[in-house]
Amino acid sequence: MAIIFLTIIVRGLTVPLNVRSAKAMMKQQALSDKQAEIKRKYPDDKQKQQEELQKLFQENGASTFAGCIVPFLPIFFLFPTYYIVQRPLQYITGVSKTNIKAIGELLGVSGVGNDNIKLINLLHNDGAAMSKAIQSGNIKLNQIPDMKFLGLDLGRTPTWNFSKIADEPSIYLPLLIIPVLVLLTTIFQNILISRLKPEAKKKKEDKERAKNNPAFNAPEESGVRTMKIMNIVMPAIMLLTTFALPAAFGFYWIIGNLMGILQQVLTYFMFNKPFEEKKKELEEQKKNAFKKKKKAELATAEAGAGKGSGKKSGKKKH
Repeated sequence: MAIIFLTIIVRGLTVPLNVRSAKAMMKQQALSDKQAEIKRKYPDDKQKQQEELQKLFQENGASTFAGCIVPFLPIFFLFPTYYIVQRPLQYITGVSKTNIKAIGELLGVSGVGNDNIKLINLLHNDGAAMSKAIQSGNIKLNQIPDMKFLGLDLGRTPTWNFSKIADEPSIYLPLLIIPVLVLLTTIFQNILISRLKPEAKKKKEDKERAKNNPAFNAPEESGVRTMKIMNIVMPAIMLLTTFALPAAFGFYWIIGNLMGILQQVLTYFMFNKPFEEKKKELEEQKKNAFKKKKKAELATAEAGAGKGSGKKSGKKKH
């Protein structure tokens, strides 16, 4: 529950960054015509092209890396979350580090100051050790957290070691759901981010046109390349950490991903969708104005042609 609340608070604090990122990306998309114009103007001078693009973005408050901010955010919270997950006695139930070390010395367990999990597991599995620790006065019974949640022991580390799973299948077999959910929620979040971006629809249309006409095949921007790399690297990092750290850490990833998915959906309906609808409306207005202009030009041309033929026929009669 502490992990769930921590994740909600952290994600809540990053909402302004999500909003800012979404707005910056919409500005960038709104400048797509001007970007294309710059690329046409300087097709062979890449340096000049980049300078003009940067100038355009600065003048309009847009950024090529606007969409890359959010995927990096979970990395900044890795270390504080790691310490909380590794030291729940110290950071969640309030046992002092001195008392934790004293219990470790009393029970003959080393390194418990930096890793409370093995001490917690020992206290839960050994009644004599728990009684001894409580009687020493260094810890109270209500300060020993229950690491089980929905039948999963979040104090244990998931493993793919078949012999270890075979020794305690009731513990390690259910824990495999943690890495699976970490991977699935991460991939789904990345897909959602790419599909719900303001420029996603346009890029899809450009890709389809490029299949028939290579002239529409625009070079990939550095921000897009960074995003593609992140979409591969982040799931891999998350998956590896779930097999290297207690399951509570993987549980943090899952809750974080679910919160990220919710954020992305809300951002889409609050900003991206209205932007797309407004853009579509403006495009329709431009099309209608162009049609009206063409009709007016055609009517003027026909009227001019009619007058010309009338003059010619009048001369013949005379």
